[in-house]
Amino acid sequence: MWIRDGRELFQDAFRRGYALPAFNVASLEMIQACLRAAEALRAPVILQTYREEVRRVAPEAFAAMVRALAERVRVPVLLHLDHGGSLEEVFRALRAGYGSAMWDAQGMGIGKVAEGVAQVAPLVHGMGAALEVAAEGFSGEERSRPEEVAALFQAGADVAAVAVGSRHGEESRLDLPLLARIREAARGPFALHGGSGILPEDLEAAVRLGVVKVNVGTALYRSLRALLGRPWEHHRLFYKAVEEELMKVAEVYIRRTQAEGKA
Repeated sequence: MWIRDGRELFQDAFRRGYALPAFNVASLEMIQACLRAAEALRAPVILQTYREEVRRVAPEAFAAMVRALAERVRVPVLLHLDHGGSLEEVFRALRAGYGSAMWDAQGMGIGKVAEGVAQVAPLVHGMGAALEVAAEGFSGEERSRPEEVAALFQAGADVAAVAVGSRHGEESRLDLPLLARIREAARGPFALHGGSGILPEDLEAAVRLGVVKVNVGTALYRSLRALLGRPWEHHRLFYKAVEEELMKVAEVYIRRTQAEGKA
């Protein structure tokens, strides 16, 4: 089931208290593995392409492929642009059919980012899509400040990606007291990046504190690299194995984010 506007999915997750695994995909096999897992567990899912992927392959190509496959399953499927490096990239993805996009404005001050969100959010909403903004790095610190997260929502962001201790590709513990303070200052919904290594008990607590989107990329790519190192008699056997193994990984994170049965 193709979801054109990410806002409805994010708000449903926030209202009903679950999170959506957002899988970074870069090939047909990765897309199909995640969709098979979502269908098997009757769970909504986000497929997202990192900005380097859409620079390598046009967003129009990803949108056409994902939509064609999403329309064959019975669960909600949202296509999201991860770490859009410029507003030009964000709007090209949305015009291509993406239902959500992240504007990565790291390195800019919170004042300029909030001003930019206030200008951009109405345009994104007018296109029937959701806007995610990273709420980290404004003050030169690794962790988000509650008042800065609140400022992004006040400016019009639909989802704020908060920095509360998760690290890409590493096992990590979340600063749950900080996330609780962010929740007090800004109701949410929130996204977490670096979701592959977050301990399951921390992730469960984070969902209760308003996290609705959890990025998962490293876990998929590690499994893919392990398969690449094996000898294969035929390339078709490799493609089949990729789908089977990555489907197992996707199922783990769907269960961890409590999305099972929420379709």
